[in-house]
Amino acid sequence: MKMTIERHFFRGRRRTVFSVLLALLTVLVVALPRIPATAQITQATIVEILDSDEVFVEEDKASIDQIAEFGQNIHTEDARAGLVFIDDLAVGRLGEDSSAIVGQCVEVQNGQLIASGPVNGCLSGFFVDVRGTIFIIDADDDKGNFKVLEGNIKVRNPERGQDIEVGQLQQLGRLDRDEPEIRRIDFEDLVKILAGVLFRGFEVKLPNEEKLLAICNEERFRIIEDAGEGGPVVAARLPQCPTELGVRVEPVIDLPF
Repeated sequence: MKMTIERHFFRGRRRTVFSVLLALLTVLVVALPRIPATAQITQATIVEILDSDEVFVEEDKASIDQIAEFGQNIHTEDARAGLVFIDDLAVGRLGEDSSAIVGQCVEVQNGQLIASGPVNGCLSGFFVDVRGTIFIIDADDDKGNFKVLEGNIKVRNPERGQDIEVGQLQQLGRLDRDEPEIRRIDFEDLVKILAGVLFRGFEVKLPNEEKLLAICNEERFRIIEDAGEGGPVVAARLPQCPTELGVRVEPVIDLPF
């Protein structure tokens, strides 16, 4: 009889301990901070101004560490600007003669924006859902386009009911058409981007930008390999990938024709 009572007593204690541990685990899971893949943009901080002082928030000339609030326009003239969003989790850069509105997405109106991190972009009714991606929104080229340098994005147009996956080293253009066009980024264009104004001179790094040089070299190797026996000729004609972002390297071989 005594052993039966003790057995029931210990079973009861085990159930109680298990219930307490389960309750504590539930509390911990609920209490953990949840960081979304993307987040609503409520403001942008200007952290770099390059080439000249012609960077503006609305109509006022901007300064380093100035904050552009929700709904405000940031635009450049003869200058480029580096931006950070969401407590430095995302970074963006505006090229010359570019403008963007800070909102639920960063809406590009003119010029170019490159961004990396949990920040969505939008252009001409199209919205970008990012997935740890480095991407460019170009409002001026090819009736507007999206270029993915690293990772992948989903581009949505709610009015047309379109969800379009755009992968690494792909671009989505012809946004004025019923069916926008997906194609691979030309290698020469890729080199120009990595050596160009969206990288040259910036000190605040884009999240994951260290992957871009390897991506460029892998793409160059793929093109040469796909050329088969003509690989050496193709290799001589192709530009070299930058050895560092923002610096262009010319081909090392000159063809005699």
